[in-house]
This record gives sequence, C-alpha cells and structure tokens, in this order.
Amino acid sequence: MHHATQILMETVALAIFLGILAQAVADRFKLPAILPLLIFGMAAGPQMSGLLDPAELGDGLEVLIKLGVGIILFEGGLSLDPAQLKRVGAPVRNLLTVGVVVTGVLAAWAARLVTGLDWGAAALFGAIVTVTGPTVIVPLLRHMIAPRRVRTILVSEGLIVDPIGAVLAYLVLQWIERSGQGVGPLVEELAVLVGVGLILGFVTGTVAKWAAQSRVVGRELRNLVILALLIACFTLAESQVPESGILAAVVMGLTMSAYRIPDLEPLRAFKEQLTVLLISVLFILLAGQLDLSSILALGWRGVLVGVILILVIRPLAVAASVWPKHLDWKQRAVLALTAPRGIVAAAVASLSAIQLRANGIPGAEVLEGLVYLMILMTGGWATLMAVVLPRALGYVGDPSRRLTVLVGANSLTKLLAETLSDAGRKVVVLDSVQRKLESMRRDDILTVRGDARDASSYEKAGIERDTHVLAMTTNDELNLLVAELVREEFGVEHPVVALQRPSEEFGSKRRAWIDLLGGRGIEIQRWMRLVENEAVEVITVPTDGEEARETMRDMMEDEVVDVMFLCGWINGDPKFRPLLDNLDRYETVTLLARGGEQSAILNQLAVTEAEESEKEWEGPAPGPGADIGDERRRPGENLTVGDPEQDDLDETEERNAERQAKKEARKQEEAEEEAEEGAEEEPSSS
Repeated sequence: MHHATQILMETVALAIFLGILAQAVADRFKLPAILPLLIFGMAAGPQMSGLLDPAELGDGLEVLIKLGVGIILFEGGLSLDPAQLKRVGAPVRNLLTVGVVVTGVLAAWAARLVTGLDWGAAALFGAIVTVTGPTVIVPLLRHMIAPRRVRTILVSEGLIVDPIGAVLAYLVLQWIERSGQGVGPLVEELAVLVGVGLILGFVTGTVAKWAAQSRVVGRELRNLVILALLIACFTLAESQVPESGILAAVVMGLTMSAYRIPDLEPLRAFKEQLTVLLISVLFILLAGQLDLSSILALGWRGVLVGVILILVIRPLAVAASVWPKHLDWKQRAVLALTAPRGIVAAAVASLSAIQLRANGIPGAEVLEGLVYLMILMTGGWATLMAVVLPRALGYVGDPSRRLTVLVGANSLTKLLAETLSDAGRKVVVLDSVQRKLESMRRDDILTVRGDARDASSYEKAGIERDTHVLAMTTNDELNLLVAELVREEFGVEHPVVALQRPSEEFGSKRRAWIDLLGGRGIEIQRWMRLVENEAVEVITVPTDGEEARETMRDMMEDEVVDVMFLCGWINGDPKFRPLLDNLDRYETVTLLARGGEQSAILNQLAVTEAEESEKEWEGPAPGPGADIGDERRRPGENLTVGDPEQDDLDETEERNAERQAKKEARKQEEAEEEAEEGAEEEPSSS
C-alpha cells in the first residue's frame, strides 16, 4: 500500500476510534461530549503525543468539515417541531435578530479591548460566537430539569442561529479580504447566498418528502436516498455561492419536518447516529490540528473574554430579546446562563483560520485559540448550570411542573391518564400506533407518536430527569427496555414498569431502581378487559384512619387480585411504589378495584374517612385571639414549605415500633387460635 494512502487511512481510523471512545466516556459520566472530544483530540495531535496529524488529509479536511456541518444541521432541522417553534416564536425571533446583533457587537468589542486583536479579526470572532450549539445543548437538556418552553427556545435558537453565524462569519471574512471595497457588493452577495440556500433547500426538501412517501423507493433505501439528496443539495448550493450549502441543508431539514411526514422515526434515528459519528470525527480532527500555544498565549486575557461573554454579553442579549411578557424571570435566567458553543463554532473558526493564513492576514492563531477557549469555557459553564440552576430556581422541588409519561396506549393507561389529569397532573401518552392514540386525543389527553425504543420519542414528549415514566405495555421485555432507556438517556431515577411475571428477586436484589406498578405482578390484559367492560372503579381513600390503613395493607399483603395499588399522594405528587408499612406517609391512596365486595369495602372506607376528616376540619370556630395558623388543614391538602405538619410525614422510630408490635400481636392471636382449635380437635380424633 502506498505510504500516503496508509497515513490517510490511519488518520481517519484513529479519529473514528478516539471520537467514539470520547462519546462513550461522556455518556458514562454524563458530560457534554464536546469536552472529552476536545481533550482527546488535543492529546492525540502533533502538539502533544503526535498520534494524529489532520494536516495529512490536505484539502480533504476542509471538504469533510463543510459537508459534516451540513449533515449535522440538516439532522437538527429535521428534529425541530414546527408546532413547538410556533409557540415560542417571539423569543426565538428576537434572539435570532436582536440577540445576534448584541452578542456579535459586544463580543467583538471585548476581544478588541482585552486581547488587542485588530478590528477585522475581532469582528470575525464576534460573528463566530453568535452561534450556540444544538450538538451540545440537546445532550445537556436530557439531564437538565427546566420548563419545556425554555428547552424548546434553547434548541430552536441553537439550530437556526448556526447557519446565521456561519453566514455572518463568511461575510466578515470577505470584508477582511476585500478591504477597501464598498459595502454594496457584500450586500448583493448576501442576498444571492440567502436566495440560493432557501430555494435549493425548499425544493430538495420537497423532493425528499416525495421520496420518503413514494413506493418507487424501497423502504430499505429511503434513508440513503435522502442522504444522497442532501449531499447533492449541499454541493450544488456551494457550487453556486460559497457558504450557502449550510443554509440549504437546514432549510431542507425544516421543510421535511414541516410536511409532517409519517414514519420519519427511522430516518431521524439514522441521521442521529450519522450525526454522532460526524461530530466525533470532526472534533477529534479539529482539536488535533489546533495550535495549543495559541490558547496558552492568551493567558488571563482569554479567560476574561470568556467571563465577559458568559456573565455579561449573553445576559444582556437575553434581556434585550426576551421580555417579561414572554417568560418569567426564572425562565429568562436559564436562557441567560445557558449558551454553550459547539461544532459549528469550531468548524467555522478553523476554516476561517485556514483562509486567513492562505491570504497572509495576521491574527489567525489568536482567533482560533480564542474561539476554542470559548467552546471549553461555555461548555463547562453550561454543564455546571445544568446542575445548579434547577435547584437554585426551585424546579427540582416543584411537583406542579413534573410530567408523567405513560408508555403504551391501552384502556388501563387511559384510565390512569384520566385519573392523574383530574388531579391536575400533566400527562403524555406515548405509542407507535396512530389508531390507539386517537381515542386518547378525543378525551383531550396529550399524545406523542413514536417508537418506545427510541430516545427521540421521549424528547418529543418533553421528558426530564424528574419525569414520572410508566411503561404499561403488554410486553414485559419492552417495559424493562423502556425503564433502562430512560434511566440511561435521561437520568430518570425510578421508572415504573408493569410486569405480569416478575422474578422473586426483582426490585430487591435485581433492578432495585425500578418501581413495580402495584408492587407486584399484575395481569395487565385482564385489567384492560375489566376497564373496557366498565367493571372497575378508581377509589381514593384518605390514610388518616388506622382502620383504613390496616384494611388496605391487608388487601395488598394478601395479594387480592381484585384490587390494584395505582399511586399514593404526597403534597399533590403521585408516588407509584406502595409502602405497605408506611401508608400513613401518603395523604391519600388511589386504588383500582373490581366491582364487588372489595370495592364496597373501599368505598365505605373512603366515605367514612372523608366524613371524619370533614368533621375534624370544620371543628369549632377559633376563639378570640386565636392564631389563624392554628386552623386545621383539610386532610389531603398540599402542605406548604415550612409547614410544621410536614415533619409528621416522616416515619419515626416510635411509629415503626408501634406498628411492628401490632403485627406481632395479630400473629400471636392467630397462633393461639390455631393452637386452641388443634387442642379441641385432639380428643375427638382420639
């Protein structure tokens, strides 16, 4: 094999290996992949170990960067939900206009003032850092608790601002190279660039839509045909006007998404895997060819520029773009402190540096080093804020915003969705069969059509780390797969599964992090038939009385097949793990009971406990001088923060001992009765 070919093959193979290894490390430690990718790339580059030299690729590196960025942004456009974008239109529009201007101008000024860059290079830096990074934001949001509206704004801004920033950087670069010429030619070139990108992107997206729905193209070839159309669209746009290919790729993705083509999940899954591979390879190659001395030479000045960008410029851009009528102050704070830069910033900086060096224009090394330093700083800061902000702003402890996702559309999930919705909970039902979701929609239940085995389906549902996820299909293996998926991808700590035949060790020695619906195996198909025949009812029983707790505990301990534990309620938040020895920790317990003796007993308990609670709550009127805070709280009402009664929910050692003593007493009585019966039978038998 020719020596040059051997080196080229080794370079590409090593970049792929290191990129996937960095992705695995990021996934294992829940980090943005950009951080280990940059570290691995720098370590393998000629500046350090010398294992990798991207310069060996020659002009192929520039081609790979441009084409890779186009495919990455197409996948982002394909994933963007037009309906969600419409709901957050004003904030996103302002961030893409006012926010871009504020960020670009102030970042250029900061770079000029702090590092001494000439105005041309400083303006180029300002244009590059107007981009954020959907390739960083999307994985970050999988583990960040924030309102769905904020998440949609961040993803939408990151996706659409990337081509805007790339085009701005190209125009500034042309202005630097054509210094002395008027502004008119640049404006004319911008108009042509935008026109070519919009037209080619829309036309190719329409053709791709036809290919995705046509029977002429076989199902197994559709993904590859659409990929070929994307590459053709990008190449044709670049041949007409340089830098228009990125815009055309985004518009093509947005066009296909807007058409709402059915069965796009396989295409999205294919493009997502391809995007991960391209990001991995590009970051390794870009970081490998980076001159580390250019970053070290910046010293404290580079760090100061990063601090100004994070703590001054981004908050000002958000303040100027997103007003109080759009979002409350907490949501605006999340936007202001979350703006990581990603692959597009790195790619544009490297391409700009290559072009500046080729034209003999100074400042290329400082510009490239400063942009990469911003990528590291903003990525690290966003990772920290993903942990700090939800706790500081109270999102973690706010049950009213917690979502419940039910996987599997059937009569039982519909009943549970209605029960939770009636209690004021936000519920989304996920299933891959459109027909099953129609009845849910007719009853105003939110639905998402998607594959339960695909992480993007849960992203569409708006899942967060503290979301309640209940897998309630009739397939035990699929339910367990869902639990593992949401735990690995989104950090959901205790997913709930319905299992028909769980092992004896399940939930204790094996998979203790999974909550079992009902606390035991349930015949889900039998319950579905009972619900469809209207042979069951949902009964909510207060847990104030000892009789109610003992009756419910006996029913669940004796595994009465006609009663199923649905959830217990604490401060308005449902809990799906039955705590048989601690039922009084719940304010109320919601059960599903088949009509009959058990149902009658539970209904009587519910009525009795409610009447007792009403009497206790009404009580005598407070006397003169009584503190209003001494009035009785109706059982089941939400406790407020700082309420001393909250402490009563915690199980004390005294209650444990008391309950254990009662159990022992019951067992002793039963043993004595059996002994007496045995003694009476002995004479007769003899």
